[in-house]
Amino acid sequence: MKPRQGRKSRWYQSLTLRLLLLFWALLFLTASSGYFLAVWNRTAIEPQPVADPIRRTVEPLLLDPATFLSLEPGRLLAGNYRIAARVMDSGQQRLMLDEYLGERYKPTLLRFLNFSQTMQMPLEDRLLIGPFELSGNKVLITRPLKAQEWRDQAAAERELTEARTWTLIVGSGVIAILLGFWLIRPIRRLSSATREIAEGSAEPDLAKLPHRRDEIGELARALAQTARDLATSRDAQRRLLSDISHELRSPMARMQVALDLTDAAQDDAHMQQLRRDTERLNLIIERILSLSKLENGLVTLQREAVNIGKLVEQLVADIRYVQPEAGGRLKVMPGNWPTIEADNELLRMTLENIVRNALHYTDDNVELSYDCNESHHFIRVRDYGPGVADDLLGKLFEPFYRGDPSRNHKAGVGLGLALSQRATAVLHGQLSAKNHPQGGLEVVLELRKTD
Repeated sequence: MKPRQGRKSRWYQSLTLRLLLLFWALLFLTASSGYFLAVWNRTAIEPQPVADPIRRTVEPLLLDPATFLSLEPGRLLAGNYRIAARVMDSGQQRLMLDEYLGERYKPTLLRFLNFSQTMQMPLEDRLLIGPFELSGNKVLITRPLKAQEWRDQAAAERELTEARTWTLIVGSGVIAILLGFWLIRPIRRLSSATREIAEGSAEPDLAKLPHRRDEIGELARALAQTARDLATSRDAQRRLLSDISHELRSPMARMQVALDLTDAAQDDAHMQQLRRDTERLNLIIERILSLSKLENGLVTLQREAVNIGKLVEQLVADIRYVQPEAGGRLKVMPGNWPTIEADNELLRMTLENIVRNALHYTDDNVELSYDCNESHHFIRVRDYGPGVADDLLGKLFEPFYRGDPSRNHKAGVGLGLALSQRATAVLHGQLSAKNHPQGGLEVVLELRKTD
């Protein structure tokens, strides 16, 4: 049976998610600040070569020197074309600018006048064109933007804004994810190592974390040392139980022989009680030894063909022979009990401990049943007792756990189910317990089918 795991955090409580969102928010705020500062201080749109239709319209009007020299800033040239600036070369250059444009765009106008070829560029609601040059004199002209030019300019600005915005969002998101996983990855590794320690590992997989020189490295080294200390403590405890059990076997065996040889009347209550207590101590010692062997890997799997139906029939017959009253409450449900590849002795010990535990804790019937699916066999032992509190189900397979013995005078020492769980692990199966919907406790032995 897998060890119980604590309650999982909901997705919105995940530290990973919260750190990712925090990183994203910080990066997005930083990038946004830089972006808006760049937009606020961005330079004007770069000029483009003048379009041929504009050139064909304007240049013929500027070929006459008299007309060219008479142009004044603000004057209407033709149609909706208007003069924006002029530089006259009459001994010394004289600059004249349109009053409105000169106040707002003087640097742009001066830059345009210095171009060596005619260019055009949107300037808010108008198009700036020039310079046009004749005999050292230069002029700039403007005209209102056409509807299509307005739409093209708005579309270009919108596409540029969208591209920059998506670049900002996606770029900050990717960086946030990388930073988040860079921080969360060692935490996940530590969490996984902690689960390995809980399962009994003395050398949890910490990768390269113990070699780090920061706080995470210190935590990883402490965790590795804790795993070794716990493993040493567990091994010492198991050896102690095994050694004590071995030391007790010989005197208990001699006591049993002495009691058998004692010529005491059958109705001697004290002697009969002594015999029962001796048998109980022998059973406890045998179970402790078996548990120690299973936990220390001293029991190997001996596979053979096992007819589960016959094994269950023999088990029921043995229990009825030794305990007629208890055996009478044991019912085997009809079913297609198969023959499987397993270890006969381990499987028998597992089922016997589960059945005897069920008979101990209820005065009602206990049922054995079988079913399967495509990949697993299921052997179920169900009683009709009061069941077990949901928060205590996971403790049933812990050694020496006895539920509430104060409410059941027949409670054992708490080794039967623990022994069955260890034996099931050797069988490469799984043992679980749950309260049956119709009452009572149901223990399920799950074995994988072999090809």
